[in-house]
Amino acid sequence: MIKIQSITRDIIMGDLEAYTALTNGYMNMSSYAYHIRPRVESLAKKETTIASLVVSLSRLRKEFKKEKPLIHNVAIKNITTKLPLSEIAYGNSDKFIKELELLHKNISVSQDDFFTITIGTKEIDIICSSNMENKVLTHFKMKPKIINHNLAAVGVSFGPEVFGTPNVFFSLLSVTARARINLEELVSTPTELIFIVNEKDFGKTVALFSELHREMHK
Repeated sequence: MIKIQSITRDIIMGDLEAYTALTNGYMNMSSYAYHIRPRVESLAKKETTIASLVVSLSRLRKEFKKEKPLIHNVAIKNITTKLPLSEIAYGNSDKFIKELELLHKNISVSQDDFFTITIGTKEIDIICSSNMENKVLTHFKMKPKIINHNLAAVGVSFGPEVFGTPNVFFSLLSVTARARINLEELVSTPTELIFIVNEKDFGKTVALFSELHREMHK
């Protein structure tokens, strides 16, 4: 039979708002216990009391306080931007892969350009500086599935010291999530996470990470 403590822990770990409230000490544990009791009883296949759930939550709070927070400030070293960008998506096929092998022979990419290719299981996605869009379309000579315009890239770089630190990407993503910024795509390297956003969200995205960068370097 599954223990109440284990079930309560799984519920909290699946609820970021509850986890944050519990860890930071502003959760009304009695109220939350009433909220989760039906689910706990269903999973445990037995009745439980509000008091026992409050005890479980109290124990979990002590446990979580000893852990590193899920969301933490990442030491941003630099912020880079590229715009305007275009996104061109094709279906993944043997024919396309053969053409892809010749792409860099026909299209030169400078350090000032933005160019990335993601090969998925069903699609191949190209995000590039908009001045390269026609060159890409001409090279492949096949109809793309999707073409998106008016995109921008905001790259956030950090040092290799974050390797092995849990939730680095999650912490950076939470910055845009709290601001309700829609992410068109994400691109990453070992020390950089690049947010692809609509140009209308570009200024707001840069401002958010610039403020985080200032806070970390006071």
